[in-house]
Amino acid sequence: MEDNRGDLEDYMQRYGYDEKEAEAAYHLRRARSLIGEMYTDEAGAEALIAEVLGTAGGLPRTYAQMFLMSSVIPHFDALQNLLVRRSLARQYPEGWGRRQEGEGTEEG
Repeated sequence: MEDNRGDLEDYMQRYGYDEKEAEAAYHLRRARSLIGEMYTDEAGAEALIAEVLGTAGGLPRTYAQMFLMSSVIPHFDALQNLLVRRSLARQYPEGWGRRQEGEGTEEG
């Protein structure tokens, strides 16, 4: 992780992550990027084969993009949101929403 120390420190400073959270965020970002590349490259190869064979060449790319958007990216977003929620809860234990005047007090 020495090569990525600057990225980790950036996450810790920018988002208030502790070291493990920053490392998890780094790996999530990297994994998301690599998985996207794998599906895009695979779809590109399938599209090239389809083009050579004279069949519908755009479908593999469209399918790969739709699969990433519907079945892969939401999971990465959820994991990143868990990290953000942990950091915010630590930084703002009383909550981070705006409260209206008198809210939270019991009235008669």
